[in-house]
Parts: sequence; C-alpha cells; structure tokens
Amino acid sequence: MVSCLLLQALVAAPATAEGVDGLQRAPVAAVTQDALGQKGDQNTQTALFLPFDAQTSIAAFWSGPDFIVVADQPVPAMMRASGGTGVFSGLTVTVLDHATLLRIPLPQHPALRLSRQKEGWQLQAPESAFLQKKDGQTALAPSAAAGGGAAPASAATSATTTTAAATSASAGSSSPSSSSTATLSSTGAALAGKPSSGGGGVSASLHTITAQPAPGYVLFPLQQPGHEFELPDPATGARLLIATSRTASGGVAQAQHAVGYSVRPTLEGVVVEADADQIVMQGTAKGAVLHAVSLHPVPVGLPLPEQVTEASRQKDWQWFGLQEASPATLAAEREEKLAALAKASSRQKKAATFAAAQAAFASGAFQKAATLLAGMPETTPDSGSASAAGSATLRPEIALRAVLALLAGNLKGAQALVAPEWISLPEFHLWQGLYGLYAGQNSQRTAILLAAGFAQAQHYPAPLRDRIAPAMALYIARYGTPATVRTMEPLPDGPAYDLPRALLQAREGKTETARVALENLTASDDAQRAAIARTEIVRLMQDADLIAPDMAADVYRKLLKGENGASPAPTDIRTLTVVGLAHALIRNGEPKVALSVLEGLQPSADVPEDVLAEAYRAALYRLVFNGASASLGLPPGSEEELSVTQRTALVAQGLPHVPDGAEKAKLLLGYGRLLLEAGHADTAATAFSQAIAMQADPQARAEGEELLAQAAMQAHQLALAQMALDHAVSPLMPDDLAARKAYDAARVAQARGETEKAQTLLAHDESDAGLDLRGQLYEADHRWADAVLVVGRLASRGLPQDGALTEAQRALAFRLATDAAAARDWETLHRLKDWLAGRTLGRERDALFTLLLRQMPRSAASH
Repeated sequence: MVSCLLLQALVAAPATAEGVDGLQRAPVAAVTQDALGQKGDQNTQTALFLPFDAQTSIAAFWSGPDFIVVADQPVPAMMRASGGTGVFSGLTVTVLDHATLLRIPLPQHPALRLSRQKEGWQLQAPESAFLQKKDGQTALAPSAAAGGGAAPASAATSATTTTAAATSASAGSSSPSSSSTATLSSTGAALAGKPSSGGGGVSASLHTITAQPAPGYVLFPLQQPGHEFELPDPATGARLLIATSRTASGGVAQAQHAVGYSVRPTLEGVVVEADADQIVMQGTAKGAVLHAVSLHPVPVGLPLPEQVTEASRQKDWQWFGLQEASPATLAAEREEKLAALAKASSRQKKAATFAAAQAAFASGAFQKAATLLAGMPETTPDSGSASAAGSATLRPEIALRAVLALLAGNLKGAQALVAPEWISLPEFHLWQGLYGLYAGQNSQRTAILLAAGFAQAQHYPAPLRDRIAPAMALYIARYGTPATVRTMEPLPDGPAYDLPRALLQAREGKTETARVALENLTASDDAQRAAIARTEIVRLMQDADLIAPDMAADVYRKLLKGENGASPAPTDIRTLTVVGLAHALIRNGEPKVALSVLEGLQPSADVPEDVLAEAYRAALYRLVFNGASASLGLPPGSEEELSVTQRTALVAQGLPHVPDGAEKAKLLLGYGRLLLEAGHADTAATAFSQAIAMQADPQARAEGEELLAQAAMQAHQLALAQMALDHAVSPLMPDDLAARKAYDAARVAQARGETEKAQTLLAHDESDAGLDLRGQLYEADHRWADAVLVVGRLASRGLPQDGALTEAQRALAFRLATDAAAARDWETLHRLKDWLAGRTLGRERDALFTLLLRQMPRSAASH
C-alpha cells in the first residue's frame, strides 16, 4: 500500500466538490423481405411492416406501456429492425432460439391495427389521431376517448375491442394486399370496416376469437394455429401462455378472469396469464386448448362429469369391451366372438369384427385386436375431428383403434387420444398420460396423469392391467413428485413391481436396500428389466457418492457395448444409459464429450423431453461456469482444456436444446459474459437480450439489462445501452447493481460528450472503475488538479509498497505522474518518485518520467 505521506499529499491536492419451456423446435423461417417497410417520412412513421412469411404465426398484445408481437419462428433478419422511426422509434427485437419477440414502447396505448398481407403483417397507428407536434418534436398523443392520459396496463387489458376486415387488392396494384385487418384500442372503440394500407377495395367482416368452454377445458379456435409459448410478461413477470395464429384471427376482444388464470385481450392470437402452475396450453389442429394438469385441478371450462364408481358403466370399459372376469374366461369370450365373426353375414360383418376386436383386447391379445380392426374400414375420415368425437357410435371405434396403436408404439395412430374432446372424459386421462409416456413428453405433467389413473389401471382386467400398470409405476417412481408417488401406496406385490419398488427405496434414502434389490434384478430373465436395473444401479451409486464420476462413465460405456458378460443395452434402454453416461462425464469435468454423446438423442419413454434437456443444460452450465463446480453441486473434476472461443462455440450449439425459462436465462447471462471476455460484444448483447426476455424476476431482469448496457457500449450502440439502463429497474435493487448502473450511465454520458452529467452520476462512486472513469473525465476537460485527486486515490489502492509492478500498475503510476505534472503538483510527483524507489515503469515510461521530474522547480525537487 502507498505510504501515509503520499496519501496525505494526494488528499491535500486541489479538488472540486464533485465526486428468461415445452416449445417445439421450429426451423428458421424463410424471409422474403429482410427489412422493415416504412410508411410516411422518418419523423411521422405510423406503419410498420413485419416481414413474417406465410409459415410464421404471431400473437400481439399489450404489456404495460409496451406493445408486444411474438412470432413462432426465429427470424434473424428482424434484428436490424431495432430502433425504428416515428411512433415506433423505441422498437427492440429479440430473436430467441424458437421465436422472435418485438417490443414497442407506446405508453399512451394508441388504437392500433394489424393486417395480414401477402408478404407479412403490417402494424398501423392511425396518423391523424395519434401524432402531434410538441416543442418541435413528433410525439404520440393519447386518443380522445382515453382522456388524454396514459392508459395503464389494467385498462388496456380490461377494455379492448378487436375487429378484422377482409380486403382484396385492386387489379394491377403493386402493393401487397391485406387479406385481413385487426384493430386494438385501449378505449374499447371498434374501428371495423376501415381499409388497410394495402390498397384496393375492402369488404369488412367482424370476427374475433371466441372461447369455447367444454368439460375440463377451454378451446380457443384458430383457423391456422401456430406454436405455443410460455414467456414472462415483460412488464410484470407474470407467466404468460401464448398461442400464435398463422392467419388473421381478430384476436381476443375482452379480458376474461377465472380461477387460476385470466385471458388477456389481444390484437392477434391468444394470451393467458396463468397464476397457477397447473394451467397449461396445448396446441391442436383446431386451436389452443387451455386445461389444468394436477391431482387436484382447478376448474377450467365446464365442470367435468362425475366419474361413476361402477366399472362396467365407465366409458373405457364399455368401449373396450372389458369384463371383470378371469383371464381364462376372457380368452374363452374371445374365441366365441371370433367364431361368431366367421359365421357373420356381410351385413353383420362390421359389428361382429368390432365385437371380436374388443374381446381380443380385453383378453390381452392386443396384436390380434389390431389385426381385426385393420381389416375393418374406418368409418371416420378424421379420428380426432369434432364430428368424429361427437358421434356416440364412432367414439368406441376411435378409442379402441387409438389405444391399440399406442400399445404398439404407433404414436401417429394414437393421436386421437390427445384431441381436446378426450379431456372431457376422466376415464381417458390415464391413456393421455400413457401417450405422454411413450411420446417422451414433459415428465411432471405425464406423471400426474399416470398417478391420477394408477388406481383405475389396477382395476382393469388382469391382461390389460399387467400390460400397462408396471410401466406406469416405474415412470412415477422415477420422475413423479412425492405427491404423485403417494398415489401408488402401497405398491402392488409381484416381480413386475420390483424395479419401481427399488427406485422408491432409493428416493427414501434406503441406498443399500435399493442397491441390493437392483443387483438382484440385473439377473432377471426379462432382458429389458435387467438392462434398466444395470443402468439404475450405476446412477444410484453415483448419486450416493459410492462411485467416482470417471468410474461411472467407464461402467456406462461397458453397458452400452455389452462388456463384462452383460448383453448390450436394448435399443429402447440405450437412451437412458447414454444420458447417465453424459451426466457422469459432466461430473468428471468433460462437458464437451458429454455434448457429443447426447447429440442425436430423441425423447423417449425412459428419457422424457425435459430430462434430456436437463442433461444438455448441465453440460452447458459446466462450460459456462467453468471452475464453479462447487456452486453447481458438482464434485471437482479435471476440466477439459478449452479456450473461451471453444467454450462459446459449444454453448451456441447446445443452447437450442434447452427450453426457454429462468434456468436458460441464467445460462445465457453467463454465456454473454464469456462472449464479452472474448471480445464479441454484439453476440453478447444478443445473449443478454434473450436472457431478459425469459426472466420473470425483476431483480434478475435489471441485472440482465445492466449487462446488456455494458455489451451495447462495447459494441458502440449507445442508444441500445441507454434503453437498457432505462429498463434496468427493480423495487429492491442491490447497492452494487445500482452502483454499476450509475457507472454505466456515466459511461454513456461520457460517450455522448455530457461530461457534467457523467460526473454527477459518479459523485459517490468510490469503486476502482468509478474513480478511473472520473479521472478520464477530468483529464478530458484538462481539470488536472481534480484528476490528480481521483487518480491518486486509485493509485493509493493499487500500487504496492515494494516488489515489481505489473503492467497495469506501471500504467497507473505513469498516469498519475503525467496528471501531477500537468497540474504542476510537484509535491505529488516528488512523493510518487520516492514511492517507486527506482522500480521500473518500462524503458519508454522511465525516460518520460525522468523528463517530468526535470520540469520540477528546484525547491520542489529538493523538498
């Protein structure tokens, strides 16, 4: 540290008084126009063209003071649209891995129009009503009906009207014509029948999205639905479920409130604010379906019919031809129905075939039942259509065909089970859960459906029960929450349940008991059960720290190859084993190898989509937060020797495999810091913008905005930096984040030449970075005495009393010397000379420092 004498001299120098789930992956859309179209001059632009092609769906709605447009495709060309002009000058565009997010600050909530045109969508703010001149500036004026004040978010969501007008272009028109136009006003005033900017005649047709409640769900019909998203509300952080539309739908006209959720008004698409985690949105060919997935679901739509207690009266028993009988009796019934089919006349053939198929299914002859139905012509063109599902005579046939397809692993043939109409049948929730199991869908939701139907499955006839219940139990034991696990208590006896029983013992902390049980199962005659047991025992031992990560990885590799006397893992078990190998590699500090073994894996019955995504996320965390193993709960390993550039490249490749959400937002923040370290400020800014869009917590969003400001400044995008700082607000912002924000704002002011503003922002910043910037500002203004004061305080912290100086310390010492000489502060210069005590600043600096010392008056030099 610097001596007291030097510190006193510096203090005595003259100074002034200043001091953020699951999305389906979509391909990048082809864009026919790579820039935003404009209407009007640069100062009064009131129309914005969005070049989303015919395969791209959108939703559009208000979020506080901002108008939001979400597209269900990543369109990188839209990035150049940020910072529009006129009314839309505050436009920012964030391109996510699976979507594009547009955010337009419009605090006055003007009436807006959205029209679908041949080449994209056009957003309009009526020029005559909403533009006025104020102090020579073009400003957005409130609508007359809004009372001249800024419309709060609540007003925007409670009093909204949408309209749509179909238009056609006149012959020979060169402008793209609008096929449909929608308008949204915060005052509830409809603008129906007004022509779009596309030219040509207009034929108005008023329509909006009208919710259709049904038992257990609500359908929002869309003619051409797109994908569904889950994103936090940019204004409040609330969980939003968003369904997009490929064609103009007119949006949702009025807000609707219900238990656990509310439906927001939209200009396009459907937006639901979900207060309860159990509320989910499911895409179907007919539109978006909102329902609840829980052991105790909140009411959505109309009340579900009470499930009858007598099994024979339940629809699944009636439609499948189930009977409470012994397997022998069921087999005899099957043979009787097959004999009747052989004798049936042509008019009786269809009914006899279906009866025989039912009997075969009930007896466990699933392949025979499928063969019988395959020979019987289907009587419905669309097994998932409303007309088919609404026909009482066709639904048994549809249900049996779908269930048989599911048991055979034919997910396409089983899709009827996930049509919205089946939600209204509690008996079929079990089968929807089984569809989720075989399709590798979200494990938590699937486990809930399976748990809710586990008791139901136990009451099925033995052949059907034994076919599905053990798989259900294994899945719940592996992925279910404690609440879903309790639905299986007590777990049935028998060898079919030994594997889930061992997993439950492991979950209860009975490690040794579970290990012994799994060891015994590795000798099972059932090859699949033995393979699962071999994989699970390695995972158990690794989780209990009974085996090192490198040894676990070695064992997993041998299981995959079938070494040491074990048969190679069956195809349907390999994914489970490979994911286990990936986690072992990650723990061993080999995330690059882990990503390579995960490549090409698809969700399966044993590894659902969210579990596979978690493996990717863990590998990327290890790459991004290299050296932070302890904070991630990972044991230390010999990390792969990877450069920052190699790490960022691997992260970029793996990010699309991680679903959007708070966990990915955290990953993106770390990734952005790596990019800044590598000097890729533009790419870092993109990563920070993506993280902000996924983050619901206000403080986390503020931190992301501050990092975005840093990246924007490095990329020389001052407007983006200032916008990020304006958005970096949080009710409980930590002092260190507030200080960083003030420092960033001072840097922006410095870059804009606003020196006094920058000094004011830094008045109380005593950090090294703050003092450094204040010194730069004083030096730029030739206020040398002030520069000596702040640079001297920086030097008093950074210059050691003895020992060689680093390059940064040499530069700091020479900076103080030149500032002191310019201020003619000979006393500080003399004391700095004594403090350095002959230590070198480098050949060139030493020579210059000697010249500065020669400029000192003799009286000062001899002091």
